[in-house]
Amino acid sequence: MSCDDVEARLTERFLAREELRSGDAAHVAECARCGAAARELAGLTAHLAALEAPSLRPGVEAACEQAALRVLRRQSAAHRPAPFRGLGRDLVRAALLGLAVLPVAVLHALGVAWAGSTLLGPVLPAAVLSWLAVLYFAPLVLGLGVLYGAIPLAVVAGRRGSPEEEG
Repeated sequence: MSCDDVEARLTERFLAREELRSGDAAHVAECARCGAAARELAGLTAHLAALEAPSLRPGVEAACEQAALRVLRRQSAAHRPAPFRGLGRDLVRAALLGLAVLPVAVLHALGVAWAGSTLLGPVLPAAVLSWLAVLYFAPLVLGLGVLYGAIPLAVVAGRRGSPEEEG
């Protein structure tokens, strides 16, 4: 149970004029941050009770409370971290970096293939040379595939831990 969740439920209960659940009440009694939020809401309730508000029709009052709850939920959802929101630029940047590295990997593989066939071709039979090529190139190709497949996951993980979204 996080303090942010408890504070959100405190605010919703305050707006709905309902009592706290026993688990939330126990957390408020133990946690200084949530206790301060509960005291602030209680003080706000006392100040609002002291004001003489014009009496509203029950339907209008309920509609205002529902509108306030909707705005509160929308604002809390807008500030919640969303790791997949706005991935466009980061994903394109990471993919372009990966594409810049691809020619280096291909040139390296071609150099190994040429050197292997030139140097080891006269010494080893073709079957052994073919198996050596498979043992070298299969992990290389699989590794590149995993690298390019992991780019979106790495971008998401990097954005999830970024301090801009936590603050």
